[in-house]
Amino acid sequence: MRTSVRSKVCIIDDQRSILESMEMFFRLRNWDVYTATDGPEGLETVERVRPSLVILDIRLPGMSGLEVLEQLRTRFPKLQVIVITAFQSMESTIQAIKLGAFDYLHKPIDIAEMDAVIQRLEQTTFADHHNEADAPDQAMSPVDRRPRIIARSGKMKEVFKTIALVSDSRVTVLIQGESGTGKELIARSIHYNSPWNDMPFTVTDCSTFVDTLMESELFGYEKGAFTGANETRKGRLELTGEGTIFFDEIGELPMQMQSKLLRFLQSGEFVRVGGNRPIYSNARIVAATNRDLTRLVQEHKFREDLYYRLKVVTINAPPLRSRRSDIPVLASFFLKKLSHHNASRQKRLAPEALDLLMDYEWPGNVRQLENVLTRASVLTQSVVLTREHTEACLLDSPRMPRTEEGIASLADVERDHILKVLECNEWHLGNACTQLQMSRPTLRARMKKYGLIRKTRRTSRKTSSHHE
Repeated sequence: MRTSVRSKVCIIDDQRSILESMEMFFRLRNWDVYTATDGPEGLETVERVRPSLVILDIRLPGMSGLEVLEQLRTRFPKLQVIVITAFQSMESTIQAIKLGAFDYLHKPIDIAEMDAVIQRLEQTTFADHHNEADAPDQAMSPVDRRPRIIARSGKMKEVFKTIALVSDSRVTVLIQGESGTGKELIARSIHYNSPWNDMPFTVTDCSTFVDTLMESELFGYEKGAFTGANETRKGRLELTGEGTIFFDEIGELPMQMQSKLLRFLQSGEFVRVGGNRPIYSNARIVAATNRDLTRLVQEHKFREDLYYRLKVVTINAPPLRSRRSDIPVLASFFLKKLSHHNASRQKRLAPEALDLLMDYEWPGNVRQLENVLTRASVLTQSVVLTREHTEACLLDSPRMPRTEEGIASLADVERDHILKVLECNEWHLGNACTQLQMSRPTLRARMKKYGLIRKTRRTSRKTSSHHE
């Protein structure tokens, strides 16, 4: 904090190297630093010195970091906490954010990233000690049937954070992404991490409904509304109650239904087919699409007013090729899932087979990866899936279109290789330099030469280790 009074930080971590590096980091920035190696010691230290910030490890001996965080938020509601961990998961990220953590960083700590988080803290929180932080955040109740998204990459960490932030509200969410990126899984995660997780989660695939039947399916119909309507029937909106109705492929919704859905979003009311009595529903709307809705609006194929009603909060599901560091953990998860489903010995990938998966472009994303691993596992008797086994199953899979025919130039090969290494390491230059065996100035010169710029405003992130 840039004031005459020195800020205090308490670092709670059982790793001596983390304590030393973080202590140096904060002392160089004129903070008073206090450390603790377990939860009880950390709580006692916070009670004694009353810091304005705590750096908290998730995995602590005895008392877990999340238990410490819950006590901190109850006893010191103004206190800001940054959670750090080497074992990132969707569940721990969501729970940490719901328990009130300001941010969630991955080990090893990227100094630039920590600096950016501290700067945001100074701008949004430390400037005013009488803000809404006075009220303790409510802890999340674990839900056993909550879906799991398997990922460790920085891009998916941002998705987890957004899920945590929107799940406690009834705000409308639009999920955008290519086919196979897990849009429905994100929608289910929003629902099952919400206070209304015991209510229905209803899926409506807009691409499979006949136009004339969709209205009655969605809104229901009265007895005698049409031939065959022998009794009154509730529609999906009514049956969903306080739950979530998920509109998959919302870009395929007919124009007539778009106007009716818009009216519901505006008023919360609808009328059954053949009826005249308004019915109120508090169902939450989450929509997903793999199409460019902005372009559909420009082509007058999608209502602009509905588009803005849907995208109150937007979540972009990143393609698998842009988060390659997730491939090893996804592959391990799918092989374990197959072993459990088939009651067979779990198979594993040979290093060269994993290299092949890491190099592939995955136009079908996570769904395609699971399909390839399923085929390779079923068609291979060996416990170890070799490169040949995996490659044979990839031959039938669609590939990304080539921009050129023939042999690529050496410069093109070098550019593609550097880009792939940067993406695999979440654009962390230190790790990329180590893997490329080149100095940081040389890497920066190559990036400038080939125009390699990360398409985000956020600071470069440290990649998740494949061995975590």
